Amino acid sequence: MSKKRLTLIFIFLLIGVIAFKYFSTYSEQLTKSTNLSNESVGGVKIHESINKTSFIKQYGKPLDREDNDLYDYYHWKSGLETASFHSGKGKGSIMRLIITGTDKKPFDNPLQTAKGIKLGDTKEKVLTLYGHNYYKSNEQGVDIIGYIDHKQGITLEFWCINSGKVAEIRLDDSRVK
Repeated sequence: MSKKRLTLIFIFLLIGVIAFKYFSTYSEQLTKSTNLSNESVGGVKIHESINKTSFIKQYGKPLDREDNDLYDYYHWKSGLETASFHSGKGKGSIMRLIITGTDKKPFDNPLQTAKGIKLGDTKEKVLTLYGHNYYKSNEQGVDIIGYIDHKQGITLEFWCINSGKVAEIRLDDSRVK
């Protein structure tokens, strides 16, 4: 093979690798929008306040708090985890809602999404209820199926373990990384 041909092959491979990395990173933006305007986790919506009377009535006081640069992560009864602004105008505004189980009982959590997906449900059930306009990702060895509402700026992710069962659910303001 000539040097010219090898150089061309190398350039095309390099462009392919760069394009794959670029588009994988931005797969959320390339995914068709899903209407998530009515979506909630355990009856709580993104941008509600942890100081709202109805939230306090349902979840009480936080069981635990973790500080982060931008957000405070709180653990509540019923296995709900939230991330909210810790200062400024939006203080207490929920930017992330998470449902997880425990190490001993990974699917033992009564909370569910607005369409009824809960921990332990199958990937197939998620696709049936939420549709096929989703992005895929992989983090910490877990397959992630994600839906994005471009208009509302909200993402909904289902973290599925090897058995194809939902092990974590995240509802986020899409600006949260």
